[in-house]
Amino acid sequence: MLLKFESMNFKSFRDGFTFNMIPEKRMNELEYSILKEKIGSHQERGLSASVIYGPNAAGKTSIVNAMSCMRQIVLRGNIRDAADDRSGDHVSGGLSLAPFAFRDDAAPVQFDATFIYHGVKYRYLVSASLGKFLEKGYPRYIDHEQLYVNDMLVFDRSADSVDKLKLDSISGLLNNGYEPKENEKTRKAMNNNIVSDSLLLVTDFNSFCSKKIVSEIRQWFEQEFIVVNSADKTRFYPALPEEDGRAMINVYINQIAQEAGIIGSDFAYVNDPETHTTKLVSVLQKSDSKLFGLDADQIESVGTMRLISIMPVIISALRTGATLVMDELDASLHPMIVMNLITIFHNEKVNQYGAQLIFNTHNPIYLNHNLLRRDEIKFVERESVSKSSSLYALSDFKANGEASVRKTSDYMRNYFVNRYGAIVDIDFTDIIADVLKGAENNG
Repeated sequence: MLLKFESMNFKSFRDGFTFNMIPEKRMNELEYSILKEKIGSHQERGLSASVIYGPNAAGKTSIVNAMSCMRQIVLRGNIRDAADDRSGDHVSGGLSLAPFAFRDDAAPVQFDATFIYHGVKYRYLVSASLGKFLEKGYPRYIDHEQLYVNDMLVFDRSADSVDKLKLDSISGLLNNGYEPKENEKTRKAMNNNIVSDSLLLVTDFNSFCSKKIVSEIRQWFEQEFIVVNSADKTRFYPALPEEDGRAMINVYINQIAQEAGIIGSDFAYVNDPETHTTKLVSVLQKSDSKLFGLDADQIESVGTMRLISIMPVIISALRTGATLVMDELDASLHPMIVMNLITIFHNEKVNQYGAQLIFNTHNPIYLNHNLLRRDEIKFVERESVSKSSSLYALSDFKANGEASVRKTSDYMRNYFVNRYGAIVDIDFTDIIADVLKGAENNG
């Protein structure tokens, strides 16, 4: 369960942002949707969904990109760009760690995640010195790195020095044979082995101190923190037998398609014998031993392809209790589909393992107090002079006074009359009129 994600000086966020998935204590709306998990004698609470609003180029996607980049850093164990990335994810695949462009000084890019996994609360922070925006030849290095376990500091690294190493609080998770009395000796040994652009977490801390903790953190980032950049271009398919030409009809995918009103052909997954990749086929005829169909891209609508493409990863997140973050989740989808997905993540009887859904959108229909809590609704706006983005929640507004937001307010109406910010008045009329007038004069 993700509790909090923070970032500094990344892309459009000069002064950073805090993406909070911890419920506001003073709020009592949609209480049934709150996730709960015990850490020792203490109970942690988390939001099951969050939706991000804002105009184009405000910074919504930068939040998703930041989460994706941190995930890749942890899984790779370093902050180096990939020499030959074939992941298809241009953002985190190549580790495009772009600092805020409109500043004169060079400041580190920082990522900081707090989450719960297998009954343990982790907080991991990594800060990378990259120089100025697009500065070539800058020797990038890790400026700062910290690990907390159950709110207790475990190590604190600054550049090429391990300043603190405190292992008493994780004595039951240490490598076999490790003696806590060796802490100072281990800290000095780590100082001698530090690689400037590699994580202490996955190198010396893993080798000397706790393979168990490192394994758990890496598993969470790999399996329980699913971040999808450019969701409109991403497709998720189930694993198939390796035999080329073998087809599989997934029953639940077809049931979902029918429930969404997609009437006509069934869908099957097939191993393409030419590309050796999985593709989606619209089945036109079928018998006991044969299927006949066409490539679904050729005959299905964009919305149909989007729904079928994202459902496997949504089902997977619900099965494992993962945090699913998707850029433009609702692109080409009917809002009733997305509203139903939000209610599923809020439904404790269906969402039994505590999965979370985070996505950005332009569709105001989800601004409804019966669908989302105020602390689940986030806004991003970008200041025109500084060009820096800021993130805030609907719950940050007071409940009383002129700018008040109550749990029974008409969120959508108030958003369109600019009560919450994060919206831009747009009128292309004069520009287009001038363009057409100029075309006439030149023609």
